[in-house]
Amino acid sequence: MSDSSRLDPEKVFPEDLTLIDRDDLDILNSRNHRSRDVQYIRDGEVDAETEGQYHELREELDRRQLARDSQAPADGAGDVVEDDAEVKEA
Repeated sequence: MSDSSRLDPEKVFPEDLTLIDRDDLDILNSRNHRSRDVQYIRDGEVDAETEGQYHELREELDRRQLARDSQAPADGAGDVVEDDAEVKEA
């Protein structure tokens, strides 16, 4: 696995994750997970900086999910309804 696919705990990490779009945040999260995996396998533990970044990413992702969930219609108007004609019995 190349080093570019992992976050380096010594390099600059965004200070304000709220300014990063969802796709880039997901990429950062994936790179953080790969870093944590490698550190755990190689060192038997995760670097404190990498662990801190993990918690920051989780908090931001959770905040965005909560915001998205709270915007969902409460009456189910936004639910996907399948057309009965398209549903086939097995």
